Amino acid sequence: MRGGVDMLNSIITEFQKLRRYSIILIGIIGVACSPIITITSQNIMTDDAKSILNYTFPDLMNSTIWNNMTIFFPMILALIGGYMMNREYSDDTLKNILVVPVLFPKMIISKLAALGVLSVLFGLFNSLITVIVGLIACRENMTVTTVLTGTIQITIMALFTCIGEMPLIAYCGRKRDAFKGGAIIAFLLGYISIYFKNPMIRNLYPLSAGLSIVNFEGEGFVSDTAGAYSASQNSLIGIVVIIAMLVLAIVIAYVPRKESKINSTIQKEGNRKKGRRKKR
Repeated sequence: MRGGVDMLNSIITEFQKLRRYSIILIGIIGVACSPIITITSQNIMTDDAKSILNYTFPDLMNSTIWNNMTIFFPMILALIGGYMMNREYSDDTLKNILVVPVLFPKMIISKLAALGVLSVLFGLFNSLITVIVGLIACRENMTVTTVLTGTIQITIMALFTCIGEMPLIAYCGRKRDAFKGGAIIAFLLGYISIYFKNPMIRNLYPLSAGLSIVNFEGEGFVSDTAGAYSASQNSLIGIVVIIAMLVLAIVIAYVPRKESKINSTIQKEGNRKKGRRKKR
């Protein structure tokens, strides 16, 4: 109970810090761009391509989910998550944490938890923009059921994408300024998933494992116009992969840092010297 309250307080503290960071605005703009670019790319398709695929609102939802997972969310979340951790270095607050090694893992985990909550908020905002885009440019087959279903899928998939890259974010958070490289790696990891056509690989790949859990159908989005994607998914494998990523992120957070060991040793030596002086 006490641990849950402490974690909640840590998450609230992280959000209070985020309000002062301009990088959150970059995240909001990036998340809003996803459905807009999705419908724009569809509108510039050739007439022959449009005749093959009758693009409707459910297709817009599917395309947005796909583009979020492969292009937008991995880099945005890795950039913001890494930046949150890097501020402890740039603000020179980490030196107070390193003298007590157990606090560093808790700091990493609290920031990852805050990032998870932020990913859900980003998912909800992305869903809102997608609905607005649909009302303007793609109303066919737009119903309350499709809106609610798509919103749930987008939001949960945003969280699963975040969890899928948490080990990378946790690892990069262990070194100053490593988050920049981590964001680039996250973008590449998301982008290469476009080329995974094998259903088993998609189920096992951390960033796309959540697709099976949210029952992503796949019909209508650019990379799988043939459909039949939903029949090849295995939600159990997806759940196992997501849990594994959570566990791996926690393990990485608790691996002792070299700096922590050095500072701890220095502090112990200092305490010993003080003890000897008092005895004298």
